[in-house]
Amino acid sequence: MSNKINKDALLMNRKGERGAALLTTLLVAILLLSAGMALVTTTSLSTTNAIDSTAEMQAYSGAEAGLEAVLNVLRGNVAPNASLGAIGINFRNAANPATANTATDPWAIGASATSRLSGWLNYSYKNAAGDDWRVPITSSYAPNTGIAFKIWIIDPDDLGPILTRKITTDINYRPTRLIIQSHGYGPKGAIKRLEMVVKFGAFDFTPPASITLPGGPGIDLNLGDSGDSEFSGNDLGTPPQTAIPPIAVASDNVATTQTVIDGMEDDQVSPNTAGTLTESNTPTFLQSAQAARDFLAERREEARTSGRLFATKGEAEDSEGGLGTTTNPVLTFIDNYGGDPVVLGPNHQGSGMLIVTGVLETDGTTDFEGLILVMGEGRLERDGGGDGLLRGAIVVAKFDPNGIEDEFGPPALVIDGGGTSKISFDSLWVRKAMEVSGLRVIGIREYHL
Repeated sequence: MSNKINKDALLMNRKGERGAALLTTLLVAILLLSAGMALVTTTSLSTTNAIDSTAEMQAYSGAEAGLEAVLNVLRGNVAPNASLGAIGINFRNAANPATANTATDPWAIGASATSRLSGWLNYSYKNAAGDDWRVPITSSYAPNTGIAFKIWIIDPDDLGPILTRKITTDINYRPTRLIIQSHGYGPKGAIKRLEMVVKFGAFDFTPPASITLPGGPGIDLNLGDSGDSEFSGNDLGTPPQTAIPPIAVASDNVATTQTVIDGMEDDQVSPNTAGTLTESNTPTFLQSAQAARDFLAERREEARTSGRLFATKGEAEDSEGGLGTTTNPVLTFIDNYGGDPVVLGPNHQGSGMLIVTGVLETDGTTDFEGLILVMGEGRLERDGGGDGLLRGAIVVAKFDPNGIEDEFGPPALVIDGGGTSKISFDSLWVRKAMEVSGLRVIGIREYHL
C-alpha cells in the first residue's frame, strides 16, 4: 500500500515538470536568435563603416590630388587657359585672382575675389549649391560616386579685401609664401580638407653682400687696376632695398679685404666697408663645407631632373633656353670641377641662376643677370676692359664637392683690368634667380572648418 502511495506521489511531482523542456528550448532558441541578429547587425554596420571609410579615403586622395595639381602648376608644368594669353605662372600671378583665374570665373573679380587657379585647372563640374565648381578626377563625375577637388590660394602676408591688398595696390609686391587649401570630395558626400604651405625658392638665400666670399684665411682678392670699374652693394632693383656691403668675407679676411677696398678710388666701392660673415647673416648652405656639399648635391639633382645639368658651357648654350634671357631666366648647373674653366664671353651671357663647380672666367664686357654661385674650386676671374654688368649677387666658395673636410678653403676673386665694368647688387634679379630654383613645401596638415 505504501509503495503505491509513493508511486502516485512521484507521478504527481513529475506532472508539475511538464513543459520545462519546451521552455528551455524556447529560451535557448531566443538566445541564439538574439545572437544571430546581433551578428547580422554588426556585420551590416561593419560593411557600412567599411564603405564610409573607403569614401573618406577617396576624399582624402582627392584633396591630395588638389595639392599635387597646384604644385604642378606652380612648377610651370601646366599650360594656362588660352584666355589668359601670355600670362605666366609665378607666386604673384598665382596669388592674384585676376591673373590666376579665367576672366569668366565669378571669383576673378569683385569684393570676394579669390584665387583658385581656374586659369590652369579644369573646373568642369558645378555642384547644385552656389558657385561650388570642382575639378573632377574620375570620368563622368557625380558627387555620390566620383572623386573631385577644389582649391584656394591664400597669401598669409597679404590678407584682407582684395581692393586694399598689396597684390592689387603695389605692382612691385611679390609673395614669398602661399597657403594652398584643397577640399577633396569622395562618394557619399565624404569631404577631406588639406592645407599646404609653400615657399618660393628651393633654398633660403638672403645675400650678405653683393659678393660673398666665405672661407679662409688667405683670401686671393684683387679688384683690378682700372679707376673706373665699380663694386656696389647699392640695390639696382625696383623698388630698391637697403644697401648691403659690396663684399662680405670671413672674419679672418676682413682686414685684408678692407685694405684692398681702401686702395681703390673713393667712388669705386660703395659702401666702402667690407662686410663680416657671422653666424646670423651667413646663408645656411655656406656655414660649413659639408653644408655646401649637401646643397650642391640637391641642386645637381634638381638640375638633372629638369634637364639643366651640363659638363661644359657649350652644352648649356646648345640646350633649350641656353643660359637664360631677360624674359626667360633659367637654372644652369655646369659641373666642371677639376676640368676646363667656364668662360663667359662678351655681351649678354645669361639670366637666372648659374652654378659652376670649377673655375669661372668672365670678360670685361660680360653681362649676367641673377645669381652666380662658384662653388667647388671657388675661383672667379674677370679679365680685360669693358662695360659689362654682373647684376644680382655672387657667391664664391672653395671646397672639394667630393671630400670630407668641414672647412672652406680660401676663395679667389681676381679682376685683371676691369675698364668700366660693374658688379652690383640687384634684389629683383636675386629674386628672379630664386624663382627658377623651384619651390619648397614647408608643411601639410588636415584641417576642419
